[in-house]
Formats: sequence, structure tokens, C-alpha cells
Amino acid sequence: MPKKTRTKKKAKKVMKAKKVRKLKKTKKAAKRTSVRHAKKTKKVKRPARKTKKGKKTKAKATKKATTAKKKMVKKIAEKVIGKVIHYYDRIGVAVVNVQSPIRLGDAIVLKHGKHVFEQRVESLQVNHTPIPSAAKGQEVGMKVNEVASEGTLILPA
Repeated sequence: MPKKTRTKKKAKKVMKAKKVRKLKKTKKAAKRTSVRHAKKTKKVKRPARKTKKGKKTKAKATKKATTAKKKMVKKIAEKVIGKVIHYYDRIGVAVVNVQSPIRLGDAIVLKHGKHVFEQRVESLQVNHTPIPSAAKGQEVGMKVNEVASEGTLILPA
């Protein structure tokens, strides 16, 4: 079958249509870049904001938030009785680094992430010897009712 050839008129039409499409694409592209450029210049030219007495700036708000967090951490740190440094799972005993005095019969809360439980201090030991109370800085063995993994905080109930 012989190959069909375009007539001169048809060829001119096709070329004209291609030029029109190309021109439209370049106009759209130019429009997009000018819009992008305009947005960038707006950001650069924006004057510094003036704050009124009642309004907070972003920096002040973040500063207040961080100071509030530090205060909360300090309060929690003051209330901490001790921290579990080891747990013997077979006998259910936690080795506790005592940070504030604790006595037999005290109600405590053991907290590690979402796992929280409450109990009374039933047994305190140092080197397998029972003691009635533990002072700050001592490492004692404490019988616990549930699993208390390393890092568990002991708080007053």
C-alpha cells in the first residue's frame, strides 16, 4: 500500500496548530512562574509585625511553654521516692535507688510509661537483712506485687 502524503494546506494547518499549542504552554508556564515569583517577593517584603500589649509573640509563647515544662519536671522530680535499677522476676523483687526517705507501710505508686500500679511497702532489705526504713542514697530490695522493669519511678500515693 502506498504511503499517504499530506497536502500543503493540511501541512500548514498542522504546523499552525502545533505553534498555537506551544504558545499556550509557554504562556501558562510564564504565568505560573510569575505567580511563584510574586509569592516569594511578598514573603521577603513583609514588614516586621508589631505586637500589642495583650498579644504574645511566637518566641514568648514557646519560652513560656518550655519554662512551664521545666517546672512540671521539677515538681515530678521532687516527688520521686526512688527509681528501679534492677528487677528479679522469679522472686518479684525490685532493687531501688532511694531518692527520698521511705518506710515500711508507706503507700506508693510504681509508674513506667502507661503501666501504673499502687501498693504498700511490705518488705525492705539491704544485703538480705530486713530494715524498717531507707534513707536517701541507699540501694534497697523491695518486694513488689507486679512486674517493675528497670526505669520504673516510685512516687508517693
